[in-house]
Amino acid sequence: MNDILLAFLHVFAMMAPWLVFGFLMAGIIAVWIPRSWVNRTMGGRSGLSGILRAVAIGVPLPICSCGVLPIAAGLRKHGAGKGPTAALLVSTPQTGIDSILATYALMGPVFAIARPVAAALTGIVGGMVVSAVGGEDAEPVKVEESPVVSRGLQAIFWQAYRRLLGSVAQPLALGLAVSALVTVLVPDNFFAEAFRGNDWIAMPVMALVGFPMYVCSTASIPIAASLVLKGVSPGAAFVFLMVGPAMNAMSLTTVSALVGRKAAIAYLVTILAGALLCGTVINLIPGAASATTLAASAGHSLSWVHWVSAAFLASMMVYNLVRPVNMPYRHPSKQ
Repeated sequence: MNDILLAFLHVFAMMAPWLVFGFLMAGIIAVWIPRSWVNRTMGGRSGLSGILRAVAIGVPLPICSCGVLPIAAGLRKHGAGKGPTAALLVSTPQTGIDSILATYALMGPVFAIARPVAAALTGIVGGMVVSAVGGEDAEPVKVEESPVVSRGLQAIFWQAYRRLLGSVAQPLALGLAVSALVTVLVPDNFFAEAFRGNDWIAMPVMALVGFPMYVCSTASIPIAASLVLKGVSPGAAFVFLMVGPAMNAMSLTTVSALVGRKAAIAYLVTILAGALLCGTVINLIPGAASATTLAASAGHSLSWVHWVSAAFLASMMVYNLVRPVNMPYRHPSKQ
């Protein structure tokens, strides 16, 4: 029990800075970006162009799956369509400027080029599939028009850590608990020892076990590099690089709330099928993992920033669960 609790705290602290930053960005978007711009750029009627814009925004962003959730939630509540929202959710966590450089250093140019290409392609396909399956809104998403009379820090804080965090606090807590259990129960070297040399088993299992785990696009690189050196094929390692950052228990429950259950299933299938297809292609490239080197450690050290962020985020989650948002933001001077 102590191990599970420690794993929960570690995973929570590891994610906390990204979540705090993600909700802050979502709050800024909610306060400063006009709904008319969101509707034009990523609205339900924007079609393929909106999906392409979402992917172009998402691929270079150095934000993991937990960090992109509040941003997507804010955009969705602000008028973004289901297709562009799903495209952003699929493409953003798979890679970023930071992870592209780190991938090149640890796993060579093939992996470094393949990751953003795969993120873009699956983002486009995922957005189109979700739009077709889930159906776009006939009108822009109806959200409460908060009478925000100030565009200062207080308005941003309320939008970020009350309205948006409050809307995902319960699925976030559930996903964290599942992630902690998986982190404790699944050994780091389980994949390489159990499925060495059998790709048709290794790739699906990599996807299925990587799905509920929390691992950001950068932290997944040393794990994948070590798996390749232990005998796992480059394709199976690439499946882990795609599925691990793109999907986890927390993100799937939140995506379902944002775009609907049917669309969330389509989102899940797109990522899994895309990962298996990309892994198969990677295995066909000669010398795909020839430049792979072993990272010093697959662990992620935690600084005071992680723990301060975790304390702040935990306090706000508890506050939102105890006192859910039921009123729009009003400036103190107007109350």
